[in-house]
Amino acid sequence: MQQSCGNNTLHSRLVKRYRRVLILMLLPGLLQACGIGTRARVIVGDKMRVQVQVADTANQQSPVALDLVLVYDKKLLKELLQLSAADWFNRREQFRRDYPAGRGFDAWEWEWVPGQNVPLQKLPLKPRAKGGVIFVNYFSPGEHRARIQANKSINVELGETDFAVQPWQ
Repeated sequence: MQQSCGNNTLHSRLVKRYRRVLILMLLPGLLQACGIGTRARVIVGDKMRVQVQVADTANQQSPVALDLVLVYDKKLLKELLQLSAADWFNRREQFRRDYPAGRGFDAWEWEWVPGQNVPLQKLPLKPRAKGGVIFVNYFSPGEHRARIQANKSINVELGETDFAVQPWQ
């Protein structure tokens, strides 16, 4: 009789443990469905992934600069979405003075050479970000700007005269 009591206690503890594990596994998905997904992803240590491919002929076979900007202020986001990449690169330092680090935006800057094998970039998630913008400094005429969703992983293909952004695959 006591043995079955011990088994029931053991069984009860195992059931509780499995419930906790199940809740922890489902929690990020449930929180995301409730609109607080980025915060949940931060808690579990997730990152925003940026995979970049650089064509052998990118930017007329010259190094190409790329800035990824996550924006916290809706008014600033609207303003940045009106800029060309050339305008951004010319005015970037003034934006930094006007919006100190972490208040209006955060920016990551890279420069790659044509054909370079770029390692996966892992960026910290920014729960307050309202949106994002990628600026690529090409020699060719054009806006060379793309809006991205904040904290969503992406693939970026840097071509000869322009670039493309796709959701993470």
